[in-house]
Order: sequence, then structure tokens, then C-alpha cells
Amino acid sequence: MEIIEVKGHSGCEIDVKREDKSLFVYKTTRDPGYFNRLVRQGKKQEQASHIELQHIRIPKIHEITRNEREVRLKMDYVYSRNFVEFFEQAGFEQVAYLIEALIMYLEYEISGSKNETVESLIVKDKFNDVKKKTLSNRYLAGDIEIAEIMERSEAIFNKLEDMEMPVGVCHGDLTFSNILFNGNNYYLIDFLDSFIESPLLDIVKLRQDTAWLWSQLMYTKPCDTIRLHIAFKKIDDEINAYFHEHYDWYRKLYNPLQLMNFLRILQYAHEPKVIDYLKHSINEQLEEF
Repeated sequence: MEIIEVKGHSGCEIDVKREDKSLFVYKTTRDPGYFNRLVRQGKKQEQASHIELQHIRIPKIHEITRNEREVRLKMDYVYSRNFVEFFEQAGFEQVAYLIEALIMYLEYEISGSKNETVESLIVKDKFNDVKKKTLSNRYLAGDIEIAEIMERSEAIFNKLEDMEMPVGVCHGDLTFSNILFNGNNYYLIDFLDSFIESPLLDIVKLRQDTAWLWSQLMYTKPCDTIRLHIAFKKIDDEINAYFHEHYDWYRKLYNPLQLMNFLRILQYAHEPKVIDYLKHSINEQLEEF
């Protein structure tokens, strides 16, 4: 069995192993605090792998193993490019295919969800937890701008009323970093549990990239930023216009949930460039209220 090591994310080790004539990805954590979450992620992706949509694919989970030392997922390996490699070569037609596929996937999630009333207390409790962790983060504690952000955000969430939205199906972390590109097929990986299992949270995460360029910020190699910006703006304009036209819950709830999304990232931030980026993004988002 040949083992090919690649860089992991979220504190997990990622190995690519050749078994007979097939390649498989093994994702492993040895952090006991992450055991349950990785199991939930694996089960969520396993369930989603049965989806049959044009252009959208989800790698199959073959095994979820757990013992006292580790949790490990075994899934199909996908020959693919990352988002930067894709967008640096993609023409307008390929970008259009991607937009169509993303909308199709999000509509699939919406069709599998039910419109429900989500109590505002769920978001308020989440904010209180985020605030506590943010103010105890040693890289953020004592920062006057962070304190002001927390104060302004708290005022917004305190006014939040119960929310009507689709609940049921959600990838949980639908960013370009979690999409593998193979021609006009797009493989979704690294599913996450979300504090509200709603397609709206996936639109929020997607626009974290298309409107706010998060994955580009985290990409460490040189890239054609102008070309990426053009593609991202095209995608963001069409995604935003589509859901703004079709869904009242999107028009009403995108802004507060995008604000919460950035605050949830902020609580763990420690790199200066990330902290500066989040301060700027959150302040801009606050101006929408």
C-alpha cells in the first residue's frame, strides 16, 4: 500500500493511500475533543454522497473508524484542481456552469428542507457564546475595536425576532476551499454540522468567498487575484440576485446570519492578517443594519 501525504486542515491529518488499483483519502484526528465532530462530519457526508445532481458530486465515505486513540474517515479520492487552479483557467462558460450547479445544489437543499420558525434565542445564545470566547481570546482581549464590534453586534441580535427559514439540509461549510473541481463536475467535501441546519447558512458560507474573498485570503501561494475577483464578483452577483428575487427569508435574514458567521470565525482568530480582515468585514456588515 502506497501512502501519499498531503497537508491537512482543522487539525486533522490527511493521507492519500493506494489500495490495489484505487486511491482513497484518510482523514484522521487524534484530538479527543474533535472525535465526535469528525464522526458527525463523516456521517453527514456519507448521507449526502447519495445525492444525484448534474455537475455536483460528493465523495463516498467507505469507513468511519473510532478507537481510544483516533477517529478516521476513509473516502474516495478525487482527481481534481483546487479553486485557484480552476478559476485561473476557467472561461465565462465554465463559470456559468459553476453558477448553475451551485444554484441547483442549493435548491436541492431547499427542497429537502421545511420552512420552520427558528427561535431568535438560538442566535442570541450563539452570540453570547461567541462573545465570551472572543473576549477571552488572548489575541483579541483588550482590543477597543473588537469591544465596539461586540457591543454593536449585541444590539443587533437583541432586536432579532423569531425567523422563518428552511431547515433540514445543509453542507455546513460551503466555501471554495471545500469544493474540488474536475472539468464541469464539482465535488463537495468536508461537511460540517451547523448550529442551524439551513440552506441559508450555506448561501452565507458561499458568499463568504464570493463577496468577501475568504478562501483567497487563506490561499498562501501566488495567484491571479484580478482574474479571481472578476469570477467571484460574477458568481456573487448572480447568486445574490437569484435568491433575493425568489426567497423572502433570504432578503430578511442574510445580513444578520452573515454577521454571525464572521463573528464565529473571529472568536478563534490569531493571525494579524485574519484579524484585520475580520474587523474590516464585520464593520462593513454592520453598516448594512
